Amino acid sequence: MMRSEIDDPRFPQGIAILGSDDSEGEYYLLTFDERGVSRKHEVSLRDNVWKWWRNAPGFSQRYEGIISEDGNTIIGKGELSKDGVSWEKDLDLTYTRID
Repeated sequence: MMRSEIDDPRFPQGIAILGSDDSEGEYYLLTFDERGVSRKHEVSLRDNVWKWWRNAPGFSQRYEGIISEDGNTIIGKGELSKDGVSWEKDLDLTYTRID
């Protein structure tokens, strides 16, 4: 489970849950935010590169993050597409583990 907070009132606080379907061998990221928006993203993790993406009409998203050697930080970039063809820069995100 991840909690996200960005110190900017334009971005809502949120929670993400990462899980799998063991019968399919696939992983998913479910996100929920304080606006009531929820989304399901597909996930891959290979060679310390974490990717998640969502292909939806009118608002597709993708993110690629590099996991640090100590496993405590993920630094990545996101993109979005409103037409399913052209992509534009979205948020650059850094996740930091807080114990």
